[in-house]
Amino acid sequence: MKILIAILLSLSTLFSVELKVGSENAYKPFAYLDEKNNATGYDNEVVKIVASYIKDAKLDFVSVPWNAIFSGLDSAKFDIIANQIVKTKEREEKYIFSKFPYFYGVSTLITLEDKNITDIKELNNPKIGVTVGSNHAYLLENYLKNNPNFKAQIVYYKTSPTLVADLKNKRLDAIVNDPIAIVDYAKAQNIKVKPSAFVFEKVPVYFVFRKDSKKLANLVDEALEKAIKEGKISELSLKYFGVDQSQ
Repeated sequence: MKILIAILLSLSTLFSVELKVGSENAYKPFAYLDEKNNATGYDNEVVKIVASYIKDAKLDFVSVPWNAIFSGLDSAKFDIIANQIVKTKEREEKYIFSKFPYFYGVSTLITLEDKNITDIKELNNPKIGVTVGSNHAYLLENYLKNNPNFKAQIVYYKTSPTLVADLKNKRLDAIVNDPIAIVDYAKAQNIKVKPSAFVFEKVPVYFVFRKDSKKLANLVDEALEKAIKEGKISELSLKYFGVDQSQ
C-alpha cells in the first residue's frame, strides 16, 4: 500500500504544471509581499486566478530586484514574469508575450500636491525621476528625444520608494510613473503627491515568457482568456483600484 501511495504521489508531481513566477515584489499594489511574506498584489493575484483554470497547477513565486527581472527569466530562475511588463520592440524580439493583456497601465507626470501641472513644458529645466529600465523611463527618454527644445535632466532610481522620497525632499521636480503605484507609495511615506493631466501613454501589460516556453505560454493564454471572459480579471481590477483597468 505504501508503495502504491508513493507511486501515485510521484505521478501527481510528474503530471502537475509548475508555474514559476518572477516578480519584483516591492511594487505595491501590483506585486509585493504581505506581512506573512506571501506574494500578493494585483499582478500576483491575476496569476493565482489564471492558475485556478489550469489543472494541477502549482505556483511558485520568486522575488527578484527589478533590474534583475529579465536576467532572472533568461537564467530560468523562473519561467514567467508578472510585473507590469509592457511590450517594446527589443523585448518582443527576445521573449514571448501573453496573447492577452491583463491590465492597462498609465504613464503620467507626477508632482507634489502643491503644484498644478497640466503640461510637462510648464516645468523649467526640471529634474525628473524614473525607475531604471522601466517603460516610464523609456517614454520620458523618447519624449525628450522628440522635443529637443525642452530641457530636462533624467534621474534614474532602482526602487520606487526612493523615487518618491526624493520628490518630497525636493531633489526632484517631478517623476514619471503609474499614478496608482506612486500614490500608494506616497501614502505609506505620508507624502502628498498629485498626478498631472499630462499622460505619456496608456499601455497594455502582459505576462512574459522565454522563447523556449511556447507550450507554457499557450497554456497560460488559454487560462487567461477564460478568466477574462468570465469577468474574473475585471472583478480583481475593481477590487484593487475601484476602476476596471483590465480593458
